[in-house]
Amino acid sequence: MLFPYVLSAQSLSISGVVTDKNSGEPVEFATIVLQASEQWAVADEKGRFTIANIHPGKTVISTSCLGYVTEEMEITISKSITGLKIKLAQDNLALEEAVVTAKENSNSATTSRTIDKTALEHVQMMNVSDISSLLPGGATQSNTLTSEKRFDIRAASGENGNSSFGTAVEVDGVRLSNNASYSDIKGVTTNNIASANVESVEVITGVPSVEYGDMGSGVVKINTKKGKTPWSVTMSTSPRTKQLSVGKGFGLGVSKSGAPMGVLNTSLEYTRSISEPMSPYTSYQRRQMSLTYSNLLSSGVFASKPLRFSLGVTGNLGGLDNSSDPDKFLETFLRQRDNSLRANFTASWLLSLPWITNLELSASTVYSDKLTRENKNYHESVTQVALHSREQGYLMSEPFKEGAANLAVMIPAGTWYNVSAIDDRPLTSKVTLKANWARNFGAVNNKLKVGGDWNFDQNFGVGLYNENQAQAPSYREYRYCDNPAMHNFAAYIEDNLMVPVGKGRLNVIAGIRNDNTYIKGSAYGLTTSFSPRFNAKWSVLDESARRRKTLRALSFRGSWGVAVKQPSFSILYPVPTYMDINVFTSTASADNVVYRAYYVQPRTIEYNGALRWQKNHQAEFGIDTDIAGNKISLVAFYNKTIDSYLLQTDYERFSYTFTSTADVQGLPIPAGDRIYTLNPSTGVVTVNDKTGALSPLEAAHTTRRQFISKTFEDNQLSPVHRYGLEWVVEFKEIKPLNTTIRLDGNFYSYLSYLSNMEAYGPTTSTGADGQPFKYIGYYYGGDGNANGKESRTVNNNLTIITRIPKVRMIISMKLESSLLKYSRSLSDRPDGIRSYSIPSRAEFLNIDGAPSIYDGESYATLFPDYYVSWDNPEPQPFLEKLKWAKENDPEMYSDLSRLVVTTNYLYQFSKDYISPYFSANFSVTKEIGDLASLSFYANNFFNNMGQVWSTKTNTYSSVSQYIPSFYYGLTLRLKF
Repeated sequence: MLFPYVLSAQSLSISGVVTDKNSGEPVEFATIVLQASEQWAVADEKGRFTIANIHPGKTVISTSCLGYVTEEMEITISKSITGLKIKLAQDNLALEEAVVTAKENSNSATTSRTIDKTALEHVQMMNVSDISSLLPGGATQSNTLTSEKRFDIRAASGENGNSSFGTAVEVDGVRLSNNASYSDIKGVTTNNIASANVESVEVITGVPSVEYGDMGSGVVKINTKKGKTPWSVTMSTSPRTKQLSVGKGFGLGVSKSGAPMGVLNTSLEYTRSISEPMSPYTSYQRRQMSLTYSNLLSSGVFASKPLRFSLGVTGNLGGLDNSSDPDKFLETFLRQRDNSLRANFTASWLLSLPWITNLELSASTVYSDKLTRENKNYHESVTQVALHSREQGYLMSEPFKEGAANLAVMIPAGTWYNVSAIDDRPLTSKVTLKANWARNFGAVNNKLKVGGDWNFDQNFGVGLYNENQAQAPSYREYRYCDNPAMHNFAAYIEDNLMVPVGKGRLNVIAGIRNDNTYIKGSAYGLTTSFSPRFNAKWSVLDESARRRKTLRALSFRGSWGVAVKQPSFSILYPVPTYMDINVFTSTASADNVVYRAYYVQPRTIEYNGALRWQKNHQAEFGIDTDIAGNKISLVAFYNKTIDSYLLQTDYERFSYTFTSTADVQGLPIPAGDRIYTLNPSTGVVTVNDKTGALSPLEAAHTTRRQFISKTFEDNQLSPVHRYGLEWVVEFKEIKPLNTTIRLDGNFYSYLSYLSNMEAYGPTTSTGADGQPFKYIGYYYGGDGNANGKESRTVNNNLTIITRIPKVRMIISMKLESSLLKYSRSLSDRPDGIRSYSIPSRAEFLNIDGAPSIYDGESYATLFPDYYVSWDNPEPQPFLEKLKWAKENDPEMYSDLSRLVVTTNYLYQFSKDYISPYFSANFSVTKEIGDLASLSFYANNFFNNMGQVWSTKTNTYSSVSQYIPSFYYGLTLRLKF
C-alpha cells in the first residue's frame, strides 16, 4: 500500500550556505544531515550545499563541523528550499553552554552519553578509559599508563562473567578485539590509543543497535579528529606522565575541474609514563602516528548521488620497559611490546532512491604485536634438567647437543642468564555492508536498516620460546599460528519507527541479529546464535513548546536485548600443560654428574564441542524530565550473563614405572663406571659398565599409579546477576554566578555463585601409604571456601561548574564519594547446605546442629559431594565414607581428610561494610584567544590520607587502596 505512495511522492531539494557565526566566512567541509531521511551533504569551499530528492514532511536539519558547535533546527519541507542560511558558532569557552561532563544523548531511545572535546580537554585525558570518571558515579583513577586500563560498563573488575571482555571498543568504527589473543580473558587495553587526537567519545550503556555484535554489555565509540584544522601542539605534564602531540587537518583545495581534493588529517603523539616518581625506571611509552584522508565525490556520475569516503591508517610503537631499573638484578629486564597497526576504509553513498537511501561499505584491520621478553638470572649449585618434550613417554637427561632434539637437557651448575619470550600477534579484520531506507508517511517517520558483516580473527605469533636453548628452563613449544582462524558471518535487520502521540512522540526500535561462527578444522565447527533487541521511548512532553512551564519535558524509555560474545583463542585453544614426573635419579658419577629420568604426560586439552557462546540479557527503564530548568535522569537496569566462559579441571588415571636410587645402589658395577640407559616405552632403567667388564643389569622398579589433571573450557551453569540505578540531576544554572551544580551517581548490585561440579585432589603429593595421592573429590561450586559473592555499592558525585565566558575560562570542583561499599563471600547451593559452621579447624566433623555460617563468626568447612579413587572409579558419598574411615581405616581417613576444605579465618563469611570515603578534584581551563589554552587539574587535592573501617575484619586500613594519591597535571595547547 505504501510503495505506490513512495513512487509518486514529490521530490524536493534544499540548498543553502554554511557560515561562521562570528566572521561570516564560509565553513568548508561542514556536514548537513536531515535526521528524518538520513540524507546528507557536505559544504564546499564556499560553504554551499545541496540535498536533492527530498520528500515532503517535518525534519530536523543537523549541521556539524570539526571545531564548531553542532546546530540543529526543525523545518517543515513542503516545497524546495533555496538560500537556507546556517550559522555555526565556534566551539570554545566563550560559549554560554560549554559542557565538561558526560552529556546525555536526548534523541537516543537507550542510555547513551557523549563526552566532547571541551570535556576531554578539561579532564586532561591521558588514557581514553579516564572518561569512565565522567559517567554517573564514576571515580577518578590514577593516570599512569604502566598498568593496563580497560572499560567495565555497568560492572566491576574481578567479577564473574568476563565483564571487560564483553565491552566493545571502537576507534573510528574500527573494532578493537582480544579474540585472537592468548592473554587473559579480558577486554582490550586502551593504553595504546592516542588521547590527544580524540575529538569525542560516545558510551552506550543501554541496549545498542543490532549492528553491534560480538559484545556483552556496553559499547565505547571513540571518534578522532576529522576535518580542516590549524596546526595544534599539545604539551602535558604530571608527576608520572609526559606527553607531546602535534596535529593538523590539511584542506587540499580543489582540482582544475573544481572538484574538491579532500582533507588530510595527521597526528603525531609521544607519551611516556612511569610507575613511581621515586623510582622512574619502569616506564610505558606510546609513539603514535595517524593519517586520515577523506573526500566527497559529487560531480560526474556522482552529481545527483554523492559518495563520501574516508581512508585511515594508525601505527603505534611502544610498550612497557623496566630494563634500566637499578633495583633489579643486574642485566635482568622485562619488556612488553604494545605495537599496533590499524587501517580502515569507509564509504557512504547517498542514492536517494525509492527503495534505498544510503549504502555504506566499511572495512578495517587491526594487527597487534604483543611480544613479551624477559631476561632472568639463574643460579644453581647442582645440575638442573629442562624438559621440552611434547610427547608421552620416558626421557633420560642428556647434555645439550647442537642440532639434536634436546628433549631433556642437562644444565650444568653455575650462574647464567636466559631470555624467554612470548610472541602474541593477533590480527582482526572486518568488512561491513549496510543499507538504510528512510521515509515520512505523513507525520510518521520510518527508518529501515539491513546489513551484514564478516569478521576474521587469526594469531600469527609463535608463542613461548627461549633465545638460548642450551640454558632454557622447562617449556614446550606451542605455535599460536598453527591454530585455525575464526570466521563470523552476521546479518541483521532493524526498524526505527517514530509516531506522533498526543503532544509528544513515540520512538520504537526493533531488530534482530544472526551470528554464525565458523572455525575450520575444529571440534567447534559452526555455531549459530540470535540476538533480538528492542528499544522504545515515549516523549510525553515536547520541551520546545513548554519553555515557560514548570514541567517542561517528560519522557519514558525502556529497552531489552540479547548480546552474544564470541570466545577468545585462549578459550578455544588453551595452551597445553604437561606433567613431568621424576622417575629415576642416579647416583653421582666420578665427575659428580647426576642423571635423571622423567616421565612426561601431556595434560589432555578437552575441546568442548558443547561449549555455548556467552550471552548477556539486558533490560533497562528510564525517566527523563525537566522541572523548571532542573534536568533529572533516572535509569534502572538489569543485566543477566548466562553461559559465562569458565575454565574447569578434571582428572584421568595413568601409571608409570618408577626406579628409586636405592634400587641401583647395591649393583656390582662401580658407580664411577656406570652408564644409565632408559627404555623410552617401558621406563625400565638399565645400568651398563662402560669398561665392558660386567654385563648390563636391569634395575629393579615398581609401578606407580596416579591421577593427572586436565583442563577444559566450560560454561558457568548459574547466571551472573547485575542490577542498579543511575541518576543525573543538573540543577538550573545560577545565572549571576554562571554556575551549574550537578549530582550524578549510581547504585550497583552484583550476585554470582558457581554451581558447576569441579574436581580437585592434591595429586602431586603422596598419600598415607607413601604412594601418589589416589583420591579425587568433586565439589559443588569448586573447591574454594566460597563459591560466590554478593556486593552492593552507592557512589555519588557532586560537581560545581563555573563558566566565565568573557574571559573564556571554566572552573570545576568535583566531590567523589563512596556512600556504600558492601560485599560478602557466599557458600550456597539451592538443594541444601554447602558449608558447615565448626568450632575449630581441627573439629571439621563436628557439624551436627551447627548454626549457619552467616550467623556470627566461626570457622567453616566444606566437603566434596563425592569422591573417586584410583582403585574404584565409582563415585562414593564423601561424608559418609569419611565418618566410616575415622573409625575403621586410619590411612583412608588421613587421605580423605586432605580433601576437606576449612576456612583460615573466623570472618570468612561475615558482611563487609567499608566506611564512607571521599575525594575532591579541582580543574580549570583558560583559553587565551584562539591561539592557546591552558588546563590545570589537582585530583584528591585535599590529599585525603585517612583510613576506612571494615566491619568484616574490625580493622582500619588506608583509604589509598580505594582512591588515588594526590596528583596534578598541566596541559598547554597551541593553535596556529
